[in-house]
Order: sequence, then C-alpha cells, then structure tokens
Amino acid sequence: MEEWWPNLNEGILSHLQRVFVTPLRLDAAFDNDEEIAILLESEFPDILPEDVLDSVAVLSQWKEEMARPLKRARAEVVRGALFRLPLHGQLTVQEEFSRLTRTSAICILEMHVKQKQKRYREDPADARTKRYESERRKYSNLLAQIIIQAGLPIAELVRTLEDPRSGWLHLFAARRGNTLKNRYKVWKPFEQWLEWNRGYLYPKGVRDAIDYLQHRVDDGCGKTDLRGSIVGWTHQVWAAELAEDAAPRKPAEMYTVAMLISLELTIVDEAEQLYTRALSWIVLCMVWGAMRCDDMQSALPHRSVLSNFGLRLVLGRSKTTGPDKPQKEVSVHVLRTTSLTGEDWLKVGFDIWSADPFNYKRDYMVMEPNKGWDGVKRKFLAPAGLSSAVSKLLGGLAVPRRTALGWELMPAQHLLPDGLESFFSGHSPRNFVTSVAAALGFSKDERAYLGRWSMGMVSSEEYVRTSRQVIFKIQKAVNKSLVDGSGDPFYEDETIGKLCEFASASGANPNRIKKRHSVLVYGVPGGSPCLGGVYPTLQVLPEDWDENDDRDGTEMDLAEKVASHAAKEALASQHLGKYFITISRRTALRRLHMAGCFAKPDRCCEVSFMDEVQQDSFDAICQACKKRMMAECGKDPPEMSTSTASSSSTASVLSAGDQPVGES
Repeated sequence: MEEWWPNLNEGILSHLQRVFVTPLRLDAAFDNDEEIAILLESEFPDILPEDVLDSVAVLSQWKEEMARPLKRARAEVVRGALFRLPLHGQLTVQEEFSRLTRTSAICILEMHVKQKQKRYREDPADARTKRYESERRKYSNLLAQIIIQAGLPIAELVRTLEDPRSGWLHLFAARRGNTLKNRYKVWKPFEQWLEWNRGYLYPKGVRDAIDYLQHRVDDGCGKTDLRGSIVGWTHQVWAAELAEDAAPRKPAEMYTVAMLISLELTIVDEAEQLYTRALSWIVLCMVWGAMRCDDMQSALPHRSVLSNFGLRLVLGRSKTTGPDKPQKEVSVHVLRTTSLTGEDWLKVGFDIWSADPFNYKRDYMVMEPNKGWDGVKRKFLAPAGLSSAVSKLLGGLAVPRRTALGWELMPAQHLLPDGLESFFSGHSPRNFVTSVAAALGFSKDERAYLGRWSMGMVSSEEYVRTSRQVIFKIQKAVNKSLVDGSGDPFYEDETIGKLCEFASASGANPNRIKKRHSVLVYGVPGGSPCLGGVYPTLQVLPEDWDENDDRDGTEMDLAEKVASHAAKEALASQHLGKYFITISRRTALRRLHMAGCFAKPDRCCEVSFMDEVQQDSFDAICQACKKRMMAECGKDPPEMSTSTASSSSTASVLSAGDQPVGES
C-alpha cells in the first residue's frame, strides 16, 4: 500500500505515516475540507496558512481518487478477520465454548430438556407400529358398523359386554390393518349397490350377491375382483370367462447386473448425497435378501448386526411374522463377502446407518429424506413412499465403467434416462437373486429360504437352524457366477431386451440403453458370461474370521457374541471418561450415566465412555446421576412422589424393558 499514500510534502507525509500507519486509517480520519484543515492544524501548530490550503487540496483530491481502491481494501480486511484461522495449538472462543457445553453438567441437563421438546415435533420411535395399529382400529370399527347394520347375532352379544368397543376390536383378532382395509374396500361398493338397487344395506340372500357379481362382470371388472365370493361355481365360471381375455400375469422385472454395480459404487462414493448412499445400501440389501419394501420397513435397526459372517436384519411385525403369528420374528442374511466390484459396500453402508443422522431409536428402517437428500426427517416412510424413493434413486444411477483397477462411475451418463426407472416396481429387488439362483440350478425348496417362503413348510426351529446356511450358499454361488462365470451360465439378454423394448416404446434409444447395461462378457470362448473378475472380490484375511464358531443355533448367539466382544474392547480401554452410556439390548435406549454410578459398566453388554457429551448421544439420563448433576449445578432436585422416586432405584433400573444391556 506504499503507493496509495497522498503526494504531500515529505515532512508532512512522514509524520502522517507514523501517526496513521496505513492509508486506510488516514482516509477514515476526515470526510471534508474543513476536517482536513482541523487535522493539519492540530498535528502542525506552526504550519503556514498557504501550506494548509495546499495540503487540503492534495488530500481532498486523494480521497476522491482513492475511494474505490480503499473500499476494496476495507472489504478484504473484513473477510480476513472473519475467516482467519487460529494459531496452532490454541483454542478459539467458539471451540472453548463448545468444549464447556459438552462437559458441563448444567448444559447436559439443558440438552435433555431440548431432546424432550424435539421429540414432540417428530415421529415417535414406534411410529410404524402406532400407524398400523391406528389403521387396524379404524377399519375394525368400520366393519363393526356393517355387522351392526346387518343385525347379525354377534352384534347383540357384543352389546352385552362391559366394553363393547374393545369387544369389536377383539372380534377381528390379529388381522392386520391392510387386511381389514381391503375387506372394507371390497364390501363398500357392494353395500352401495344394494342401497341404490335394493333399498337395503345387507344382502337378504344369495340372489343379491349373484346379481351384484353379474353387474360387475357386465361392467368389465377384473378377474381378481371375484375372488373370495360366497358364490362357488358361479365365481369359477365367471373367473374363467374373464381370464380368457385378460392379459397374462406379469411378474416384477429384474434389475440388471449393471444396476447392482452402480449401486455398490454409489454407496462408497463420498461425493454423493448422504441419503442417496444410504438408500443405495437399502436397495442392495433388498436385492440380496430378497425383500419387499414392506419387509424392509419391518426391520428393526437396533437389532441389526454386521459380523464376520455377514449382515443380519431382524424383521419384527410383518405380513407373516409377529407376536401373534407362529413365527415371532425372522432374520434376513447377507453374506459378508458379497460384492461384484470388490468394494466393501456392506460395511460402508452399515456404518452410514449406524451413525448420525440415521441411528435414532425407531421401529422401522427407512425414514423420509429432506429436500436435498443430504439429510433425513425423523418421519416414518410408508412402503409406497419407499418404493417411490427407490424409483427416484434408480433414475439417477450413473453408468459403471470397467477400468484397469476395477470399476468407476460416469456421472454424466445415466443407466435409466428419460424416465426408464418406471420399468421396475417395488418388487423388482426381490426378484433378482431368486431368478439367478433358479438359472444356476438351485431347487425350489432351497430358493424358498431366500424370500422366507419356507417358514410355512418346516417348523420354526428347523427354519432358524437351516436358513442362514442355505441363504449363504445361494448368495455365494450367485456372486461367484456373476464374477467369474463358474457353474451354470446366467444370461440377462432377455432382461435387457425387455428394458430396450420399453425404452423404444417410451421414445428413448434402445441401442444406447443396451450398451450401457451390457456388462457381462465372455471370459473365454465358449464360457459363461461374467464380469471377468476373480472371486471372492473382497480380500478376506485369516484373522478376520473365527473358523471355530459355526454353531447351528439361533443367530442371537452370534449377536450376543459380537456385542460382548465390543463391550470387552471398550472396557479394555485405558481411558475411562467422566460419562458413559449404556445401550439396552431390546429397546436400544441409550442412558447417560456419570462415572461412579451404581450401574457398573463391566456388567453391561454395550458401553461407550466419553468426556464430552453431544446432544444426540443419549436418550435418557439415569435418575441417580441426574441428582448428582443438579447438585453440581447448585440446584435442589425436585420433590418426587414415592412411585416416581422408586423409578430411580436399583430395582427399577434393573427391571425388564428399561435396564441397560447386560445388567442383571
């Protein structure tokens, strides 16, 4: 800035440079000619009036000419002050403030209060269960009204109960909300037809049902509308007549191998949006686990385990499982080394779902994304919504390209441009591994384990003992066949051909689509089409596996072993923090404790120690430790009733459903 100083007398200029140091400060010292004269007379009492006038003229002209350069210089100074990095080894004010808020007991108590307030604005942890229970109650009451209007004998019996409302709910037993909804939607048009054509709301005989079905047939209904009718032979005859002209049943279309490769690469691509990577992992788990959208949403996140054998997802209440079903729960397995590209997508995706913002407590797997897909809303995503989100994900998949080092994505080219993602449905992921396994020669009984269809064929104990071994065997064979072409050949020409036909009908270039999806090549003349790689694509070190642990019991043994091993590693740490968090095995509740609490970490299955506590690190605070925190802050603990106080006792903490993992 030396050239920015005004062209004044050398003596006057040198004095002003010592006083103001920079031209910016000199420029800020005056605004007009009068202030310039006052400045010169105060700094130079003996200056002549002629010199004052000359200097005023020079400084006034300098201020006008240097207005724009000095304005830019001031902006640079401001930007430098805002974004100046701290010196090495020193904490900024913000960093010191953050450290204090994460270690102070009073700040942790405030975190707990804010967490409670935040939960009221978000879906509760059991949002899926409450939603389905609400639907079940709604349609139970609607069907109950139909029975009451019909005057059936059961209506009089229910009226005699002390609680008729609960009686109607129990009447429909364990029927799912969707089942009751479908029954009501089938009956409602029939009831409306009776009211308009017969003048009453309940059929008086078989004639009403036959006339209604004939009316539907005349209007051109589908053959599935007649299923479940009370009219036996008439239903069969009409269904046969309608089936002659009906289109054949169309199964869900298979994904192509190129789509699976693109999904694997998307998961490990850190430049992608966070929700895009997380949802790609969900889709691949659905593919290799032969899952529907409804199955995935019934998976319990806090029961998910990734071990050296593979991924294990536990399905809670679903269409075929639940507390009131013969099979209480069922597991989905994915082999640990499953990979087409050599990328460890299973571990990377599991880590994504185990970290913020995906690891909050809930009874469903996938939540709604935010607008930019770089975060999530703590809202339950219905299976239909999950299917739509998967469709959007498929529409943005990039084309994979083979390189000398493996595979990479070409973001500028899409696998399914021009809306071709609509070619696939929500059941498409479930159709891939089962179809390839059939092509490789696996029997129907073996393939039944993939989609959990064999649960009704064998006893519960036999299914649990056998499912993992059979599933891993099939997944390994499918993966190996696609990578190196071993076993019976698998051709996806028909799948790609159907996609090209759909593209042509949609106005897209079928040749371009075929080129982008054709990734299987013939490794040797006369061999099977494959990716031309070496199986297994993931390197497995001997110390990564426990060769002696090959039990045939339930998978809970493996989960407990992994959790116990993690706890032992945490307890072996040399540094034990001021706080520790215990995690409940059944409810995944994260309870915060202070060091010295009566809940001993060495008696808990899963424990994490910390010196600094984040707002999202815990769900609740131990009552005894909360009193200690309030005492540290100089606050008196609130007076609690006997029932409330007992909740903080050892007996209550060790009670079922609210105890830390492993405390007994």
